[in-house]
Amino acid sequence: MKQRILVVDDDADYRELLQHWLESEGHEAILAETLEEGFVAIATVPLPDVVLVDIHVGKENGLTLVHWARKQRHLAHMQIAAVTGLTSFKELKSIGEAGCDNCFTKPINFKALREYLAGLAVPAVN
Repeated sequence: MKQRILVVDDDADYRELLQHWLESEGHEAILAETLEEGFVAIATVPLPDVVLVDIHVGKENGLTLVHWARKQRHLAHMQIAAVTGLTSFKELKSIGEAGCDNCFTKPINFKALREYLAGLAVPAVN
């Protein structure tokens, strides 16, 4: 199932890598280089289905975007996964407390990302 996926990352090479991979998997990639661009993209209709947000976007904390999104009723369904090069216990705790649905460490394991996205595409049983 094709999904709209927002990638918020200040590393141009990494954004491009994710864009090419996501598109090769049949998804639509929306790219944001700064946290400000991420805020605009996360609130633009049609909304992204999934957000992959780097925890360190330049000098800013990507979890700021997550905290904001989790306070917006119309974004409650949106899946948000953190992406980070660091995985200390303190950082993992912050990621969970912010409301991220998943966390991927850099370099991303594309098999794990594929499984995560495929799991989201399964319709809910009512």
